[in-house]
Amino acid sequence: MRSGIAVIMAILGVLLVLGGGTTLWAAALVRSRSAEAVPAGSRFERGLEVASRLPGAERLITWGVVLLALSAIAAGAITFSATATTGSN
Repeated sequence: MRSGIAVIMAILGVLLVLGGGTTLWAAALVRSRSAEAVPAGSRFERGLEVASRLPGAERLITWGVVLLALSAIAAGAITFSATATTGSN
């Protein structure tokens, strides 16, 4: 169960990072084309315009990285250990 959750979180993390990167790319592409006369009509171009207006691409990437880190912890790739000793004679 634990590894299944880690896999799901890893997949969602990758999708969020890719979605955020795609949104940033689309925004840059639309901004560079805004100086030119772009004929409206293509669904792909309309999709790019809609994606470029989405706020918070950085938030998508941040949450993706957080999910990837949590999935690494859940899978055991990252471990934390704490020890405490007392001096007794």
